[in-house]
Amino acid sequence: MKKIALYGYGAYGKRVSESFRFFWGEEYTVTAIFDKALAGEKDRFWNLQILAPELMKEEYEKDSFDAVMLCIFDIVTRFSISKWIEELGIPVFFPGKEEDFAGSDFFPQVEEPEITVCEDHYSFHVYKNMLGAIADYNKTVLFLFNEEGKICIDNYKKYYEEYYKPYLLSYPFRLRDPVPEKAFMKGSYCAIVKTHSSNYYHFTYEIADCVYLMEKAGYQGKYIYHDTGFSKDLLQMMGIRSDRLINIRELEPHKVYIFEKLYDINHDGFGPMESSKKVLMEMAERIKKNLRKDDSYPKKIFVKRIGSRRLLNGEETIIKNGYTIMIPEEHSLWEQMNCFYNADIVLTPHGANSTNCLYMHEGAVFAEVFSDQWHLEINAGSCEACGVHYLQLVGKACEGKQLYDIEKDFTVEEAELQHLIEKAEKIVAEEKTGHPV
Repeated sequence: MKKIALYGYGAYGKRVSESFRFFWGEEYTVTAIFDKALAGEKDRFWNLQILAPELMKEEYEKDSFDAVMLCIFDIVTRFSISKWIEELGIPVFFPGKEEDFAGSDFFPQVEEPEITVCEDHYSFHVYKNMLGAIADYNKTVLFLFNEEGKICIDNYKKYYEEYYKPYLLSYPFRLRDPVPEKAFMKGSYCAIVKTHSSNYYHFTYEIADCVYLMEKAGYQGKYIYHDTGFSKDLLQMMGIRSDRLINIRELEPHKVYIFEKLYDINHDGFGPMESSKKVLMEMAERIKKNLRKDDSYPKKIFVKRIGSRRLLNGEETIIKNGYTIMIPEEHSLWEQMNCFYNADIVLTPHGANSTNCLYMHEGAVFAEVFSDQWHLEINAGSCEACGVHYLQLVGKACEGKQLYDIEKDFTVEEAELQHLIEKAEKIVAEEKTGHPV
């Protein structure tokens, strides 16, 4: 029996610990736990004293454990700690291996599915009696696998990179002849829970377009999704009733599900942050038909971020130029879409809320403000495709409490901000008059 140490004993570490007891009891045992914040306490699963990370080398040399499994969710922290452990000469443990993953053709397919999707840059498969279990590290991801111990990689290959491999290789269940109770799911299901499905941008650009194609093809089955509020709202805007939606949190984490028919549609040939503009535009146009033109909505909006990556200055300049401040968290998704749809100009720091540029009217201006530490023009193509003018301004990141570059607040030059505002207003004036201003 292999002796495993766990590094990190927060919410994720506790779930991993529980999974080892439940799924891996005959093959692995946890013999040590390291956590800086909890050192000196005892865990409730293994009755072990939690140790300070500084003792790891000493305990390894005493043969207390054979390898360390990292139970750190944050990618950057995980990468640095993994490097430190390897420098100590201690093996890092993953219960899975890369050869556990297989392509879609490896798995049994339904011979005559009710629908089929034929669209460039998308893969479409209907699996027969596919097994599914919930990921430990993020109970919003459903791993699909078979009795032979192979995982279908199609749902994860878009993020199968250096940083993401450790998560994919840390699934919670035993692959071959899984131990847990099995539940048979009769009928047709489509799993739309993926690596970043809790983020509005990723849900829209990597999942909603796939759902649109399924609905367009006439799919009548159920969807397994992660209910974040906006996800349910967006799916219902596409005409999907509540009785066709199963929140992944309704599935039990210590159970294996057998899906009679599992429809699986994925991007094929797109990298992260990429998707089909053609399909996205079709989807957006369908939703925009239900939005309403209403003169009571402001024509110039500044979308204010209240979490990380905030624009720390310029608000006085923005208000002086007649912009109405909108905080997305104070509005439903439906209201956010209507705000964008009715606006002539939207000015916003880059973030998931920028996704709503898909629902702006033709000839409007979408002006995006970036930090120099996170400059990603992923919305430019969408704006071009739907006839919206795209402008941008890059500011400077500030030092602060945020640990990672992507989260850092930032500032912009006031004169450059004013110039951006004036340029946006000139474009709108030209659109309305039909000749240069």
